[in-house]
Amino acid sequence: MGSASRIVVVGAGLGGLAAAIALRRQGFEVQVYEQAPELAEFGAGINISPNSVKFFHAVGLADKLHAISAEPIGLTWRDWGSGEIHNCLPFVDFEQRYGAKYYVVHRSDLHRMLSEAVPQSSIHVGKRCTNVESRNGSVGLTFADGTSAEADVAVGCDGIRSAVRSHLFGGEGPRYAGTMCWRALAPTDALPKDCHDRHVNQWSGDGGFVISYYVRQGQFINFVCVRQQPGWTEQSWSVPSSVEEMLAAFPKAGDHLRRMMGAATSCSKWGQFTGEHAAQWTRDRVTLLGDSAHAMLATFGQGANMAFEDAYVLAQWLRAGADDPPAALAGYESVRKPRATWVQQLSRTEVRFKKQASTWDRLRREYVFLTRHRSTTRGVYRSIFGYDPVKEWRGS
Repeated sequence: MGSASRIVVVGAGLGGLAAAIALRRQGFEVQVYEQAPELAEFGAGINISPNSVKFFHAVGLADKLHAISAEPIGLTWRDWGSGEIHNCLPFVDFEQRYGAKYYVVHRSDLHRMLSEAVPQSSIHVGKRCTNVESRNGSVGLTFADGTSAEADVAVGCDGIRSAVRSHLFGGEGPRYAGTMCWRALAPTDALPKDCHDRHVNQWSGDGGFVISYYVRQGQFINFVCVRQQPGWTEQSWSVPSSVEEMLAAFPKAGDHLRRMMGAATSCSKWGQFTGEHAAQWTRDRVTLLGDSAHAMLATFGQGANMAFEDAYVLAQWLRAGADDPPAALAGYESVRKPRATWVQQLSRTEVRFKKQASTWDRLRREYVFLTRHRSTTRGVYRSIFGYDPVKEWRGS
């Protein structure tokens, strides 16, 4: 059947770079193909929870992650008008309880750190994938610029609009989820000292919610501001916006929160898109990873974290099953799909509740998590954060 030694990764986002790092550590020759013309800065803050911090420990990047991150002291749920804390999940004992810390980091800083861990000669930009085909014991890819590549295994890490997924399995692609998200950064030196605490704060109100936390060692406050909106008419899923437009969308937010949001110096708006969990991730010597396989809403902050888990488990299955790549990829899918599907369902359930703020809404939220997901809210987080891909890659 032929063993696996050469692997092509399609997409140089967080998941693709993580996959390349994990696979290279297992001795594979890895080439990464990215459709963008360059690896540029993008995005804003991102949460790195204990379940995927374990990935960084396993691949030798934990110290570098620590150096570029901030460490919040907990997660709070607040009323966005009064600022009153309804619930709090402290992070103080996370390392002891879950085996790793909880970090928040600017996505660009994280992306740069990961890209620097992959030889630049192995990353090829300006390569938009136009076809993927299985051959006799190999995989062939073609790109829009007329070039091609061949490998023993191909991994589609090209996001929610995955070309690899489309070529292999078809499908309707992503759909607008009915909510819009503004992302903004406010420099802390433009605000009164201690205007924001060291929590990851979730401010909820009528029809929307705002998440805020420090990034870049406290130099900026990152905002993720979500509201319902009937349609998304922009050609791109992310477009430039303004602070004025963002504030106008949250007129009932309290003065303190609006003052912090109003200090933002950069702002973009994103349509939130989702897709059904891929019925099949793997065909022969090709598989999917991250959003390509299981795109999820940002409600639990687990999109990138799931991709990091995927990357580690994939590398281990291919190392153990290098003599039979299709079977190894099928094993990877069988281990990862149940967990990723569950977290995807959680994100869809939670997003509805974050846009509601009454006592009744909060009680109903607990009831839904208790009955549908068989756990309290804290138990849900325990199941997410306590997962260890290093120990559980075989599905044990």
